[in-house]
Amino acid sequence: MSSLRRISRRVFLTAFPGFVLVLQAACAFASGREGEALVEPVRWIVAIVLVTFATLVVGGGILGAFRASQSSESILKGSVRGLLRGAVAFLVVGAVSVAVLTILGLAWIAYSFVSVHALSPS
Repeated sequence: MSSLRRISRRVFLTAFPGFVLVLQAACAFASGREGEALVEPVRWIVAIVLVTFATLVVGGGILGAFRASQSSESILKGSVRGLLRGAVAFLVVGAVSVAVLTILGLAWIAYSFVSVHALSPS
């Protein structure tokens, strides 16, 4: 159990500075008034993606460890299997989200073309 704590502590100490840098990078790319307007939406998007990733991967690891303990397997193997399943679930959720947002964007563009005031008789 102590080796698992050391590994998780090492992973946290490696990943945490990366998360901090990602959140601060949004400010670095904001140049001028146009860039300043994009800082908050980019921060929200990055935060939502990071929380989703962490939730799915950690949840998968915990679920994998729980299932392994229920079936008398190695908890470490089960948690690693769960971490991988969580990463795959994150990729699937990301792909589905991109597809849904693309379809909604296309519908919004089609709606905006149809409802243009210059084309409709007044």
